[in-house]
Amino acid sequence: MARSIVKTRQEVDQLLLGPVFDDLAELDGYRSELRQSGLFEHVEGVQEWFGENVTDATPRGYVPDLAGIDRGADARLYAVLRKLRPQRAVETGVCTGISTAFILQALNDNRAGKLASIDWPEYMDAEPEQDRFWEGKGGAVVPAGKESGWAIPDSLRGRWELVIGKSQEQLPPLLDRLDSIDFFLHDGEHSYDCMAFEFEHAFEKLREGGVLASDDVNWNGAFYDFALRVSRPVHGLGSHVAFIVK
Repeated sequence: MARSIVKTRQEVDQLLLGPVFDDLAELDGYRSELRQSGLFEHVEGVQEWFGENVTDATPRGYVPDLAGIDRGADARLYAVLRKLRPQRAVETGVCTGISTAFILQALNDNRAGKLASIDWPEYMDAEPEQDRFWEGKGGAVVPAGKESGWAIPDSLRGRWELVIGKSQEQLPPLLDRLDSIDFFLHDGEHSYDCMAFEFEHAFEKLREGGVLASDDVNWNGAFYDFALRVSRPVHGLGSHVAFIVK
């Protein structure tokens, strides 16, 4: 499957018209709602705190990373979820919880839906355990004294369930207790095998018209290979984030 490189916000927005949004006014309307929510200011405060307080190397020797999808993609993700109005959303990978917060903000503004998140976090104050994590994992880390999703505003937590564990172990039983899901986001272990595993299981439970999304789609070919296998076109939300519709 061809992997086009979209360079501008306008190009990304245009490619979402038709598959998701009726026109730019609809997309911009959702973005305006998000700006008024105060979430961007909250995230800026989190970023400032992290930069000032998390300065040492992670337990495995990496530069600490706040994690979260890129700016621009976060607002488009919010808009997609406002349009989709999912009743049941599932994601893998939480860490700081910035991306999670954008999902929960959309559910909050929809006044409907629940999000279940699976996370296998690395803590700054933990002993280094090299074999606990996929060898390609970088510096995404939870600060000392914090927990997964620590940056999520308290006002958004009412629609959230957190499961701690590896997605290969926790995703199947989580999906088994749900009749179907409306939205899935992969943002955990970016190994080919893990991504392919998650896409396969999530897509099976995804309702017709539901959305399967992934961050860091260019780390390997897992997302594009899966989209090709299920014959679904890929839609971009940013330089690293994309989705397909079942």
